[in-house]
Amino acid sequence: MVLGREALALFPDTHTIPVPSRNSTTPMPLQPALSGQIFYTNGLFIGLVMWGFGIVWLFFAVAAITRSRFPFNLGWWGFTFPLGVYALATVQISIELPSLFFKVLGTVFSIAVVLLWVVVSVGTVRKMVSGELFVAPHIGEWERSKTEEERADGEV
Repeated sequence: MVLGREALALFPDTHTIPVPSRNSTTPMPLQPALSGQIFYTNGLFIGLVMWGFGIVWLFFAVAAITRSRFPFNLGWWGFTFPLGVYALATVQISIELPSLFFKVLGTVFSIAVVLLWVVVSVGTVRKMVSGELFVAPHIGEWERSKTEEERADGEV
């Protein structure tokens, strides 16, 4: 969306990607302002489509997280980036389209990102202090199953 806005401003000045015009007497008249408008409109449309896909995936992610709780680990930091990008996209749409809906939703998502960042930061510090953060729980299970297999092989 931002690139489309820049194309809208720059293409007429630089004559980048000129578009033929029907209302001119020259054999190949050029209308560079129209190419900027095309890029801007396409960027806004693609941005809205991607935002729509994002809301579907956000719904799936929230549903998956609420249905099955899982313990805190460093992987929780992976939640912050996608939600942050989605919040920024929503804020950018609210700038491009004067819509109260996107302004309010952008604010809500931005607050959610800050709260998520605080929750993950507190969880990281708490687990780091207790010494549980860098423990790989599956390795202990793997070692136990390996020794049980060795015992079973030795008894046969």
